[in-house]
Amino acid sequence: MRRRKVVTRPHGDRRRREILDTAVTLFSANGFNAVSLREVADKADISQAGLLHHFPNKASLLLAVLQDREDRNRADEQRRLAGGEDRMEVFLRTLEDNERNPVLVQLFALLSAEGLSLEHPSHEWWAERYRTIVDTMQGWVTEVIDEHDLPPGLTTETVVRWLIALADGLRIQWLLDPDAVSRAEAVRQFADLLRSLTRSKTETETERPACPPPT
Repeated sequence: MRRRKVVTRPHGDRRRREILDTAVTLFSANGFNAVSLREVADKADISQAGLLHHFPNKASLLLAVLQDREDRNRADEQRRLAGGEDRMEVFLRTLEDNERNPVLVQLFALLSAEGLSLEHPSHEWWAERYRTIVDTMQGWVTEVIDEHDLPPGLTTETVVRWLIALADGLRIQWLLDPDAVSRAEAVRQFADLLRSLTRSKTETETERPACPPPT
């Protein structure tokens, strides 16, 4: 029996994009818990039934919003890596880009806080995301930093967690008072400290996985 060919309809893709963009605006302003599907549908100028055609429930919409943001960051990261930028510079440039889009930064700040609850639909998404970030970045940092140059008891995993915590913590400070701190610049200063411990180029010529994008 011949399989039916699945055709992607541009109109459907466009409506899905509009729903995601609307959800980003509402979730970033009010969080996930305070926003209803009815509000998203009304703001996107679509019926609730039409919204449910694309996203069967509120949890699926949330996960689609998070993954869409992540996929866009990764696409930008891969483009920069292909252009010859090193992985740390890509990480820092992403932070700089994010400062030009505070709505998306606030989206991740609010949703990551809500996701701390074990019952929240995004909890496992966030937990897996951080596991992936730590594993990937540790693989990179281990290859560029000689752990023997670190103080006794300090590991490259701890350095990676410091870097992630610095970016996350400064995200909150920057959202509260953008004029008080530049997250990208502060993290760049810490990266400069890490670079002082960088191995020689001959030791790091093997290809490394890309650093996951910050938010």
